[in-house]
Amino acid sequence: MNRSIVSLMLAAALACASAQARADEPAAQPAPTKHQMMKDCMAKQKASDGGMPKQDMKKNCKDVTKTESENAKAEKETADEAGTPPHP
Repeated sequence: MNRSIVSLMLAAALACASAQARADEPAAQPAPTKHQMMKDCMAKQKASDGGMPKQDMKKNCKDVTKTESENAKAEKETADEAGTPPHP
């Protein structure tokens, strides 16, 4: 009988501790900066080794970065209007 009570108390304590750990985690990742998006894009372009000149890669990455920023802004505005948090 005592073992079952101790086991039940231990299980409850572990459940509370795991719930607290989840509550401490941030809800969403912050949006990357334009500079970071550009660096990531350039790294992907170089890794793909398409033989493109650096200026062309840079132009493509600027376009991609601009599009991603506009999409994030539009998504945020839509979420603000609807009153729901944006998707990560």
